[in-house]
Amino acid sequence: SNANTFGVSTINLLDPYLSPLTYSGFGISYEHENRRFLSTEKTNISTQGKLNMEASYNLNPQSTSSMMFLGVNYSWGMHYHFRPAKGLQLLAGGLWDADFGFKEVPRNINNPVSLDLATNLNLSGVAMFDVRLRKKTFRLQLELQTPILGYMFVPLNGASYYEMFDLGNMTDAFHVSSLHNKRGVKSSFTIDVPSNRSVWRFGLNFMNVKYSANDLVFVRNEFGLVIGTTFDTA
Repeated sequence: SNANTFGVSTINLLDPYLSPLTYSGFGISYEHENRRFLSTEKTNISTQGKLNMEASYNLNPQSTSSMMFLGVNYSWGMHYHFRPAKGLQLLAGGLWDADFGFKEVPRNINNPVSLDLATNLNLSGVAMFDVRLRKKTFRLQLELQTPILGYMFVPLNGASYYEMFDLGNMTDAFHVSSLHNKRGVKSSFTIDVPSNRSVWRFGLNFMNVKYSANDLVFVRNEFGLVIGTTFDTA
């Protein structure tokens, strides 16, 4: 199956490399998801791929400075399917993801830009429940992810990108991440509603991620609404 969804969200960003203040605003996003079984005979293991793109505009508490955020995340992994009851599927597995983000605060003169670069191995769980109503099947889905082990880019506070990338001074800029310095959860709840010619998806997304290195603590909180369509492929 494939799903294409568009979303709007509220977002809070704390990036102490750019500012000690939390910036808040609104964002828009697009996500493509592909999920398929390994084969028609092996319907207990499936693969999942996701591509998410997002943009947001945020202001500091005094509304005197803005922060633009652009982000891309791609993930791929596998799940094992358990079917404990009719219409109920429980999926457990893991996902690898690659994350790229770009933040800009125009008022900063020396360091106006901050990059988010990270890759993670995540634990993943999904619960699906199919409800039959008026000769149509509605699907409720709850999905959770949390990072376990990864690698991330966090520069020294005050180090310029010119110094790092043009002069090649990457001292203490890359760090192994795990539960000691990166914790978070990504979750979504969706309902698939069949219509005459398509299946519509409506849902809620939630993200809370906190990571730290070089005495800098970064936070991203997000809550959003999504709408889109799903379709089956051979």
